[in-house]
Amino acid sequence: MLKPVLVILLLIGFYSCSRKVQPSASHKTIDTIAKEKSIVPFLKKDLFEQTNFFVATRIVDIDKNNVGNKYFSVFVSSNDSIFNLYKKNEYQLFWGDEKKFQRALDVLKESKNEGLDPEDYHVNLLTKEFESYKLKDSLVINDAVSLELLMSKSMYTYINHLHFGRVDPITIYPEWNYKRPSEAAVSDSNLVDVFNNNVTNIAPAFRPKIFFYESLRKALIESDSLEVYGFGAKSIPYIGRKLQKGDTSFIIVEIKKRLNATTQYDINAIDNVFNDDLVSNIKIFQAHVGLKPTGIIDKTTLNKINYTPNEIRNTIRANMERCRWFNEDIDSEKEFVLINIPDYTLSYFKNGKVDYSERIIVGRVMNQTPVFESKIATVEFNPYWTVPKSIAVKEILPSLKKDPSYLEKHNMVLYQGADIVETPASFDSYTEKNFPFVIKENPGEKNSLGQVKFLFPNPYSIYMHDTPAKYLFDNDVRSFSHGCIRLHDPIKFANYLLSKEGFKPSQIQDILKSDKNYAIALKTKIPIMISYFTCYMKKGDSRLYFFSDIYGSDKKIINALD
Repeated sequence: MLKPVLVILLLIGFYSCSRKVQPSASHKTIDTIAKEKSIVPFLKKDLFEQTNFFVATRIVDIDKNNVGNKYFSVFVSSNDSIFNLYKKNEYQLFWGDEKKFQRALDVLKESKNEGLDPEDYHVNLLTKEFESYKLKDSLVINDAVSLELLMSKSMYTYINHLHFGRVDPITIYPEWNYKRPSEAAVSDSNLVDVFNNNVTNIAPAFRPKIFFYESLRKALIESDSLEVYGFGAKSIPYIGRKLQKGDTSFIIVEIKKRLNATTQYDINAIDNVFNDDLVSNIKIFQAHVGLKPTGIIDKTTLNKINYTPNEIRNTIRANMERCRWFNEDIDSEKEFVLINIPDYTLSYFKNGKVDYSERIIVGRVMNQTPVFESKIATVEFNPYWTVPKSIAVKEILPSLKKDPSYLEKHNMVLYQGADIVETPASFDSYTEKNFPFVIKENPGEKNSLGQVKFLFPNPYSIYMHDTPAKYLFDNDVRSFSHGCIRLHDPIKFANYLLSKEGFKPSQIQDILKSDKNYAIALKTKIPIMISYFTCYMKKGDSRLYFFSDIYGSDKKIINALD
């Protein structure tokens, strides 16, 4: 039997129902029936119609006679959305059949395979009371109503979490402007149809459609068996030196076991020898965790190998949640640019395949590149760099106080309003709050933006550009900018984009040689999506890629999920 407090907590929800079903003159109230027979064989298939009568009449009676309005519910509030579903279903029950109730309970239990927490849907409580019912083969009326309501509430919540996400993306990325999943999918009418039909189709119907979600889901299920197959939580120690082909060490055995515990790698011999087989597998591993595929086990590689099963599960769960934030048509564009910040990669998709890719540099932790979508509208050659106010006063002003000729040495000029002004002999009197100038860097090969930049409308002054500091692209970790995105070979990317507009490479070279600022407005604007995925599958590759959570977003998402 449900605890009395549960009954009290749940019954208040019915007060919100506004639809009134008028009983006939001979119709007994449920309270009268309850006095005559308070035990209802709820959920028994052979008495399904009688069960519906008792429980549904209780719902109507509570609504009509205001029964229960003095109680407060932690599960179902008086204006809860599930009552709209009962109204549309003419107050007929959704879960009054034992087998269907069990199927619905199984669906909720499987929410863990979607990276969600079954306890958000009261699985333990529902299971306990359902098992208790089966032992007694009966329930009192209030318990039956409570069980029905709690299942509806739990299923409603689960569907919304699966479709829209458990976490609001704005709380993680305040700049988020992506189109959200369709509201129509979870309309009252659609949910009534879903509840009344095969509930086992709920997860496939409402989970994200983004192409790599299913690979994340399968990996999450497999992660539960990692420890069983040798992927332990205990760290493999670093022995103070790199390991490479031909070496032997006791930790090589553990490394082979750990890699072999996944379906991603295939190790032939579990021994202490660093052989060709291990070299090949380490190269694959390094490529799929954002490292250079050297085939050598250094400290950085070992740190990645030492990810615990729980860290792997949480990384997968965080990225499954991100998938739920996007509309179903997220990757339906014929051509679009995808920036993945943790991967430090630009990918140009054409008809579902990567047609062009480029290494990038993104913002530092203190100057994070924002997550948003826009459209590339302009390619600008030999650009000026208008120094952002924050950089001018925090970084350049201190240098000017030491050396007033700093601007001249760095090909910069000082503006006040629209006019170029003479550089003051001293900047000692100026402060961060009192700096009435704008600093611009003239075009040139040493310009901070290099020779080309790519503009797309956004309120954050973020764009993609060239850089003279090419050496930074040799690093595995490439978060060095003030937020904008630097490209490794922007001239090549400009040629790629502008070839679609009819420009030839020779024309672009002539523009660059002129050293004159020149902007080309694209006739066809290219969608650009700046994203943040620390784990995903790239199209054309069956393995998952894992990347460092450079901005700490995964931890925020997991804390919100748990």
